[in-house]
Amino acid sequence: MRILGVFVWIIIGAIVLWFFAMNLGQYVTIHLFHATYQNVNLIVVIFITFFIGTIVGAIFLSSYVLSAKSEVRALRKERSKLMRELDGLRNMSIDEIPDADTKIDGESKSIDLLEK
Repeated sequence: MRILGVFVWIIIGAIVLWFFAMNLGQYVTIHLFHATYQNVNLIVVIFITFFIGTIVGAIFLSSYVLSAKSEVRALRKERSKLMRELDGLRNMSIDEIPDADTKIDGESKSIDLLEK
């Protein structure tokens, strides 16, 4: 599977190089905010926009990863707490389990936990 991934990246790289070779001699004029840049090589423009897009994407992705990691940390802490509680309940003898009281229609009724 890894070989297939490397092969796909080689194909993508070859397409990008072919695109750069086809546009090697082209120049463009850029109007950026209040500045105008004339006769800028198209390859340079593509490279700069790709680099800026990569940086912005990495910033957004890192914020998502950090929030996901904090959520995982909180869930692990809650899981640990619940596991400690479960272990405590497993170690209780049947005699130590209190009768559960519930209120149904305002009346307090006792439920026997051993009754089925």
